[in-house]
Amino acid sequence: MARFFKIICLVFLLVLIQLNAMPVNACVEGLSWGMDLQSVERHLGASLNPVQEEASKDLFEVRDFQISGLPVNRLRVRVEDDHGLKQLAYEMDYENMTEVLAGLRHRFGPPVGTSVDIDGRSPQQQWIWHTGEDVITAVKNEERPFLLSYRPSLLDPSFL
Repeated sequence: MARFFKIICLVFLLVLIQLNAMPVNACVEGLSWGMDLQSVERHLGASLNPVQEEASKDLFEVRDFQISGLPVNRLRVRVEDDHGLKQLAYEMDYENMTEVLAGLRHRFGPPVGTSVDIDGRSPQQQWIWHTGEDVITAVKNEERPFLLSYRPSLLDPSFL
């Protein structure tokens, strides 16, 4: 009987946590997943321009931007009409890669995944962090700029 009561209490607690979910901060301080485009622009202090690609009606960008004093070649955000801010991606020069990776490691610990892909053309390295709210992916490929991507986590680690 006591075990049954504990299970019921645990289920009740999990349901209560899900019902009282609070907005989640996205990768940039003050941004949150689901924000509309105007709120994102206001927070960043920059106008985002639509990307003129076929499959990118929800994709916006700003070029030659700075985040925390680091130059960003291009910042792209995916803002959906129904769901708001869904993804951010930064393209940076390789000279800033080490500082960015060190900062992520300091803030979130070692990455949960790393990989090196050598396909005969150019090697690619990838680092992945799962913060509980965000999935952060950093990609180094010699043919492209250093890429840092943030998206909301689809997995609630409390259910594991």
